Amino acid sequence: MGQQESQQPDSLINTSLWLVILYLPTFLLSIIFGLYAHQNNIADPQAWFADGDVICLFTLLMALFTLPIVAVATQNKANRSEYLALSRPFSITEFRPWFLITGGFIATWWLINSLLGVETPQSMQLIYETTDYVLLSLLAICVVAPLFEEVVFRGFLFSRFRHTYLGQSGALLFTSVIFTMIHGQYQGIELLMIFSLAVLLGVCRIKTGNVKNCIAIHMLNNAVAMFVLYV
Repeated sequence: MGQQESQQPDSLINTSLWLVILYLPTFLLSIIFGLYAHQNNIADPQAWFADGDVICLFTLLMALFTLPIVAVATQNKANRSEYLALSRPFSITEFRPWFLITGGFIATWWLINSLLGVETPQSMQLIYETTDYVLLSLLAICVVAPLFEEVVFRGFLFSRFRHTYLGQSGALLFTSVIFTMIHGQYQGIELLMIFSLAVLLGVCRIKTGNVKNCIAIHMLNNAVAMFVLYV
């Protein structure tokens, strides 16, 4: 059983407003990057923004400016780390079955993609072809993105929605849908894979009550994707 949380109910309206506020850094960074491209007379801004190094820098900045919003949003919680499901230490023993489940998840989707002839997503292929700083790419995709996204989705947003009338199941579904939507660079069956990953992460959040396990699953998934891409 996961760790039980004893927080006061959250307002669904306020939670939705926080969802909008959490998007503001992404929106503002997009404007700033667009202005930079314009000021520097970049011939093809869309291609420039699809550059692997630019994407990784954007990811790092998103984390830098979004995580403080989570800190502000949870400052009045009696136990912030418990609310975000970050209070318990990471345990290899606890994570072992989730490691095996994640391995099965990755193998299943590899088989599905192979049978259906699904090629490497274009966005990932572009990262491979345009990244000059591989270590920056690994840092952004395998470390920062999983940590940042899990704290936001399986930590903050899951707890917020779980403590509204949506309940635990609604929080799982809603955060999974939003998580899938922000990965708009993917399409078709790729989005189904993203959604299924989000559900897996949500189930892990419920069963273990520890977002650190979700971060580890996310890191493992992204690391395998990067390994296949580069090796």
